Amino acid sequence: MIKPPWAFSLWCDQDYIYAELPAIGGHSVHTVKVSNNVVGLKKLLALAKFRDADSKLGQKGEPTQSQIEKVDYDPSMVRRPKEKIKFTPQQRIATRDILRKLGMI
Repeated sequence: MIKPPWAFSLWCDQDYIYAELPAIGGHSVHTVKVSNNVVGLKKLLALAKFRDADSKLGQKGEPTQSQIEKVDYDPSMVRRPKEKIKFTPQQRIATRDILRKLGMI
């Protein structure tokens, strides 16, 4: 045998890459699809990394379609939160006075 029993098959069309996940330990065969782009390929590479003979439905090695559609953690997509602006008590009092003069509070 050339490939292990948990290895999956791939095919694609213009929009999606499909991965047929074979049955492991009595589970049924199912197929997941990802977008036909770099993001989709990254998801399939992560799937291949975690897939083994002990993979179970709903886990990293055998995700459901809804699980694979979720955005995975990508450090390049994480934005640093904006730092909260800090005001001195004098600045707050001055701001309230201006807002009162304008009739906003």
